[in-house]
Amino acid sequence: MDYSHVPAEELARRTAGLQEQLGRAGLDGALIVENTSLYYFSGTVPNGCLYIPQAGEPLLLVRKDLNRARRESALTQVLSLDSLRSLGAVLKAYGHRPQRLGMELDVLPAKDYFRYQKILGPEVAIEDASHLTRLVRSVKSDYEIALVKKSGLVHGEVFAAIPGLIQEGMTDLALAAKFEYEARRRGHYGFTRFRGLNMELFIGQVLVGPEAAVPTCYDTPLGGQGLSPLYPQGPCGAVITPGKVISVDSMGNYTGYMVDQTRMYCLGKPPSELAKAFQVALEVQHMVEERAKPGANGAEIYEEALGIAARAGLAEHFMGYGKPVTFIGHGVGLEVNEWPVIAKGVEVPLAEGHVFALEPKFVFPGVGVAGIENTYLVTATGVEKLTVTPDEMQIL
Repeated sequence: MDYSHVPAEELARRTAGLQEQLGRAGLDGALIVENTSLYYFSGTVPNGCLYIPQAGEPLLLVRKDLNRARRESALTQVLSLDSLRSLGAVLKAYGHRPQRLGMELDVLPAKDYFRYQKILGPEVAIEDASHLTRLVRSVKSDYEIALVKKSGLVHGEVFAAIPGLIQEGMTDLALAAKFEYEARRRGHYGFTRFRGLNMELFIGQVLVGPEAAVPTCYDTPLGGQGLSPLYPQGPCGAVITPGKVISVDSMGNYTGYMVDQTRMYCLGKPPSELAKAFQVALEVQHMVEERAKPGANGAEIYEEALGIAARAGLAEHFMGYGKPVTFIGHGVGLEVNEWPVIAKGVEVPLAEGHVFALEPKFVFPGVGVAGIENTYLVTATGVEKLTVTPDEMQIL
């Protein structure tokens, strides 16, 4: 497997991007402690923290493991931090005396917030900088785009194997195991980073028949019954029989940068309402492919998607039944729920370099689910599809 490191020039680009945002926000620096952002800005995931000043070189402070961090990170200042209590003194020793300090408060536990505030003292005001780091991460570089594309190609190989894995009488769990094996043997990392409290996800979900339509607590259109109330999502032991639509929704993570895609399969003829809904999902996808380009308003695209579903008579089934989610697209990269989002009321325009997954889906309680998901790159003139599996529902 390719155990590659983030190049120094890529880290410098990312640092400069955040420093620009810190300057605009009037923050003296940012202290990064969350794993994904640690990797993004330093190229390694130590037990420690990364201080990025508004100007100057970042300072990576490592409790464990210093030698590994120095091997993996191209940063020039990678130092040992014996105790978090000495953080303030170390920053001062390197000339950093922030008064307004940004941290990612959307993922920092409250207990840790109070701990950092106590360690740094009352002269340091800790403020939320999560929107700044997410904004920087939302626009992918050529280096990152190449990694997303590689994940898309490899995951396409895995999805190409699915028709040969499906057998009448097998359970959704058995199919999931076979699918996961195909992914892992091709180098899938086995992890899906999902930002936020209580947001959990594995490689993906294999859902079959009516059980696929069972809602969950998660902010996703599909969920599934799951194996236990403790993990209320995913396969549940449902048996594959003719006429039951099979949904495979999976994140392809072979480079650290993911693609997200969903495909539908059925042994024999699918239920008529699901066949119709699938065609409407393709209509929504086509509309977004035409509309999405730099400057496009995600909220307007979302409303147009609702209109397509309503005109087809499927509004109450779109993006969930009873309590639908209010988005049709979400950014993907190191995490599966990055910026941008194509969602209700989110007026942030799309930009060149954005990578997002589009997932128009329909839920029919007691029947099943239908939909499609692909990952796209926003280019200078439109979008480029990064998931390569044919879109159509495969009738086996």
